[in-house]
Amino acid sequence: MLFKGQNFAKHILALGFAAVFATGCGQQNSNGDTTQKTASAPADATTASGQQHFSSKAGEITIPENLTRIAALDGNALATILALGAEDKVVAVSKGTVLPKALQQFADKQFIDAGSAKEANLERVASSQPEVIFINGRMENQVQALKDIAPTYFLDVDYNNQFPSFKQQTLNIAKMVGKTAVAEEKLAKLEADIADIKSKTGDKTALIVMVNNNKLAAYGPHSRFGVIHDLFGFKPADDSIKVGLHGMAISPEFIAEKNPDYIFVIDRGAAITDQKDAAKKVLDNALVNKSNAAKNGNIVYLDSATWYLMTDSLLGMQTMTDEVSQALK
Repeated sequence: MLFKGQNFAKHILALGFAAVFATGCGQQNSNGDTTQKTASAPADATTASGQQHFSSKAGEITIPENLTRIAALDGNALATILALGAEDKVVAVSKGTVLPKALQQFADKQFIDAGSAKEANLERVASSQPEVIFINGRMENQVQALKDIAPTYFLDVDYNNQFPSFKQQTLNIAKMVGKTAVAEEKLAKLEADIADIKSKTGDKTALIVMVNNNKLAAYGPHSRFGVIHDLFGFKPADDSIKVGLHGMAISPEFIAEKNPDYIFVIDRGAAITDQKDAAKKVLDNALVNKSNAAKNGNIVYLDSATWYLMTDSLLGMQTMTDEVSQALK
């Protein structure tokens, strides 16, 4: 229900603060990653009244068949909408968190600033009069307050079943914005590109490393960056890497000992600031340089903003796949 008139903002704020925050909204791995047991159910058939029904961790929603106003508070949903060519339907985004270069067009003043990726500004979200709101796990404590404003869809990919889960989320968004055919075409290309990479990885080992200032963390299969192993077929340089939101702390000695064929590097600082080349400086040391990856020129510095902020989007997944494919040439 949309509220209009002089007391609009006050009414919405009252709703927001009165709402009971949702807790325990999703299944959580012991490592802190929020995942769902299965991919979201496919959208039901459009009803005779011109409405669509969808299900996510935020519950059941009913939205218009022809959406015109979307509050995309999740960067992955926003990137998928852009890849589908439906960006004209977006009215609000989370500008309080740095937008990746690929999403910079949404920094324009025509899009309402709806807060940060961790905390939505409820009054601004309401002022955009959305027909649907997209969120992710970072806003889990605001689910009910956002649902009081408009139907809310919780974008969530299960890393234990990553590609099918990602694919279903993409198709759900595509159906919402009337771009199912576009999504199916892009997903088919993506699957073909992934299969091509897998045919080339063979017995190659890889280590996924995030550099955060001077700290190093490794990520293995079924993690937020686990596509390197789970989709692209690289063997883990170490099978014992624990899955966790922040990875497993490692050192240059660890890298030298595991001696991977490839090191894929995400620079957290470069992903969220204008900082450049910090990761290269950290990894340019005698121990890392002893590895096969360093000796063969296979330390791959990834587009960190894409890998850190758009991992579960259609645009992000294709960009990531292209990067890894290029690294194998």
